[in-house]
Amino acid sequence: MSDVAPQARGHAWLALTALALVYGLACWAFPYGKCRPCKGMGRFHGGLGGIRLCKRCDGSGLKLRAGRKFLNSLRRHARRGR
Repeated sequence: MSDVAPQARGHAWLALTALALVYGLACWAFPYGKCRPCKGMGRFHGGLGGIRLCKRCDGSGLKLRAGRKFLNSLRRHARRGR
């Protein structure tokens, strides 16, 4: 038997944990990211030359990150339990 597989598995878990921690800190420090459909501009150029607001971000150009939504739901759940 080789000890490489268990050791590699341990390193993978450590890397995933570190990545999750860094993403969690990023979501805490920077809760909003650029809206992907409008690329953070908040508007689109229409087919006839007009400009219309992005429906997904309501023209702000920002979207709440998925990790921040998760942190907010955890916080809401903890407050209900008090």
